[in-house]
Amino acid sequence: MGKTVKQAFLASLPIVTGYLPIAFAFGMAGVVNGLPGSLVVAMSAFIFAGGSQFVLLAAIHAGTAWYLVVGLCALMDIRHLLYGAVMVRQLPAGLRKQLLAAFTLTDEVFATALIRMPEVIMASRSNWLGWLGIFSYISWVVGTILGAVAGMQLSKAVPLLADAMPFALPALFVVLVQESFRPEHRMPVIVSVVVAGVLYVQGLTALALIVGAFCGCCAVFVKGKLNDYAL
Repeated sequence: MGKTVKQAFLASLPIVTGYLPIAFAFGMAGVVNGLPGSLVVAMSAFIFAGGSQFVLLAAIHAGTAWYLVVGLCALMDIRHLLYGAVMVRQLPAGLRKQLLAAFTLTDEVFATALIRMPEVIMASRSNWLGWLGIFSYISWVVGTILGAVAGMQLSKAVPLLADAMPFALPALFVVLVQESFRPEHRMPVIVSVVVAGVLYVQGLTALALIVGAFCGCCAVFVKGKLNDYAL
């Protein structure tokens, strides 16, 4: 195992540890709601979108029109454009490797890369990020397979398990992000939380993610301008 692969593997361990039970819960929820196990696994293998897959699963179960499902998932995941804009500045040129990283750039991979990537030399960063995403992807697919295989029996034995495990996904993201938190981030975070919280209370869950993130970015810009004027 090369040095870059080893670094990526070690950095991926918190993600892998969190993804396995969450993906297991997704696989379990899929088969419990009547979907074929092969379809549930294919959703994780080809979509790999974490929380959006649970939304997709609920929409399918409710008989929602396909174009509404696609639109909702796209709206929820549009934040990844912000992630990509941040990551591309820290990577060497090379479209093929950047596209691989884009496919596996989940919230948790982004949070980990934001913290760990400065420790990796520039020439190896694309490979490092690619392997970080691959290890995370494998754990998600494997967890889904295990959940789809054992989910029906386990859900009967422990009914609350399928409902409780998805909460580990946002908890994992919060734990990873807090490592990069600094005092100067306090105001943008407060702005994002307040705006997103208000929209969430109004039932605009997907919009809360986008508008909250946008307002947080605006707060960073405004704070920087105020600091410039103060100087």
